Amino acid sequence: MPNMTDYDAEYAAFSLDVPEKLNFGFDVIDKWAEDPQKLAMLWVDEDGTEARYTFADIKRESNRFAHVLKGLGLGKGDGVMIVLPRVPEWHMMLVGIMKIGAIPMPGTVLLTPKDYEYRINAADAKAVIVDAANASKVDEIRADCPTLQHCIVLGGSRENWIDYGAAMAGAADTFSPAEADVTYKDDASMIYFTSGTTGGPKMVLHTQASYPLAHRITGTYWLDLQPDDLHWNLSDNGWAKAAYSSLFGPWVMGAAVFIQNASGRFDGQEALELLQKYGINTFCAPPTAYRMMVLEDLQQYDLSKLRHCVGAGEPLNPEVIEAWR
Repeated sequence: MPNMTDYDAEYAAFSLDVPEKLNFGFDVIDKWAEDPQKLAMLWVDEDGTEARYTFADIKRESNRFAHVLKGLGLGKGDGVMIVLPRVPEWHMMLVGIMKIGAIPMPGTVLLTPKDYEYRINAADAKAVIVDAANASKVDEIRADCPTLQHCIVLGGSRENWIDYGAAMAGAADTFSPAEADVTYKDDASMIYFTSGTTGGPKMVLHTQASYPLAHRITGTYWLDLQPDDLHWNLSDNGWAKAAYSSLFGPWVMGAAVFIQNASGRFDGQEALELLQKYGINTFCAPPTAYRMMVLEDLQQYDLSKLRHCVGAGEPLNPEVIEAWR
């Protein structure tokens, strides 16, 4: 049964409890991790390699990364730009950043060196995290970013960079709230840059309540998630859609996320095969993806586990909606 069957009744009864102290890592991830077997992520690489991560895994790896960040002198209120492809470490790092009260600043891998410079300086960011493929972009502008103190690279060593793997090797698995500064509901939690009609992208600061917690509304009513669901969102990690549909919305609800680390053009046939193979329950995709999938012979796929689908970015024409149903 959908989470909402009567809008008027739901509207009249709705309330959202917002505690004074709030930290997504401790209050959401660590709570779900109390069940050591509860699935948080099913990840599939382009070559078909699979990896499964429980909330206990996310807790452990985010704890270790929190220690790495604290060891660098980072803490509450410090901006940390993070630009990675769809790899599991993106989720783990974001949770670790939030556990220490620092502010993650996600960006897309399509950013140019000038984009890095603009964002780092606009937010006075102290650290940047990228994969090996994007490190050279940061090197180009590093000297022009006076607040930038630490550069962390995933997937290889690089001169004057911190190797993520090496830094994590000696980090402790446990990290308690007592080891971090307290974060309150109105404290900053995340920064995004959004396009404007004039000038450069505009910096948007979210609070601990407005993004992690308020996306319970997203998870409940828009994504219609249940704690045992497997949810797939088609989005690059750099877009806000990843925050609400690949991170906060699902994990606040206790649902697992399906992540495909894909590059290149969207393949409708491949997407249908994945929906069938992994028994995905809820799906969030741009209208273009639906338009491409309905060109396939949908009768050839068993999508019986797929319960709820949503789109974002632009309206979806009625003909496609009817064909997809």
